[in-house]
Amino acid sequence: MQQWLTGSSGTRYFIIKSWNHENVEASQREGTWATQPHNVDTLVEAFKTCRNVILVFSVNKSMAFQGYARMESLPGTAPEPAWVKNLRWPSSPPFYIRWITIANTRFSRVGHLKNALNENLAVLVGRDGQEIEQNCGASLCELIDEERNQVF
Repeated sequence: MQQWLTGSSGTRYFIIKSWNHENVEASQREGTWATQPHNVDTLVEAFKTCRNVILVFSVNKSMAFQGYARMESLPGTAPEPAWVKNLRWPSSPPFYIRWITIANTRFSRVGHLKNALNENLAVLVGRDGQEIEQNCGASLCELIDEERNQVF
């Protein structure tokens, strides 16, 4: 488990939704992401005030999380990912991320985790940009790490 995941008040967690696996796979190769414009202010504020901003990715209708990454720069600092050109809606300026764990983790493995920042609903319930309470976020990342470790 990553040392900084536990006990650090300098870490914030967010759900990032993607319309398809291809965009997430491209992000894993390129180390960049662009989000919906309404998420920018929250992510910028978190990046400027926290040591770690962790983005937990889930492809819509996949019934799983695909892994998590650390935000490495502010929006507007990375080249535009090729997949952004195919979007039918606006996106934020791109930013760098560093993938920490890539593992398809079924919602059934994490459904017991409740997010206090989203009416205490299961962590798997959340819109793009939904913040995850710190202990819940750390536990979610631990389960994703366990899933990856079971594959090997």
